[in-house]
Parts: sequence; structure tokens; C-alpha cells
Amino acid sequence: MLADTYWQYLEIHKLWVSDAHRKLGHASRLLEAAEAEARRRGCKQAFLDTFSFQAPGFYQKLGYREFGRLEEFGGEHSRYYLHKRLDGG
Repeated sequence: MLADTYWQYLEIHKLWVSDAHRKLGHASRLLEAAEAEARRRGCKQAFLDTFSFQAPGFYQKLGYREFGRLEEFGGEHSRYYLHKRLDGG
């Protein structure tokens, strides 16, 4: 996982789990740990982007909401921009 915290935001750049280790909860635990650390650092919100062939549903299941989308990215895919409040607001 690669992420930054700044201006009270957590920005997730990359979250990747090997095929051999998927569906075991590792990605969820990584993201939850990053969110906990971001809260400890005073972050109130998180954001990321993902493609339609990647994991928009995964993030939405964990409370992220879409705030933007680019259609026909690469001709056939969509790029999703997702956001989540970390402060319960």
C-alpha cells in the first residue's frame, strides 16, 4: 500500500494484494490500518481513485462514496473517484 496524509486528508495511491492472498481480508485490514493511522495524524477524510476493472465495489463496501467518474477511459473503462469521511461526519 502507498498513501500520503496531508491537509487532514488520507490519499490512497496504491493498494494491491497478490492473487494468492486475495479474498482473505488482507486488503480490508490494510485499508483499515491506513485509516486508523490517518485518524491518529488528525485526518478527517480520505480519497482515492480506481478503475472499473479494478475494485470500485470493494471500496464502496468499506464506506467510500463516488464523487466523480471519467467515462471511456482507455476507450472502454471508467475511472472512479471515491471519498470517505474518517471523522464520522
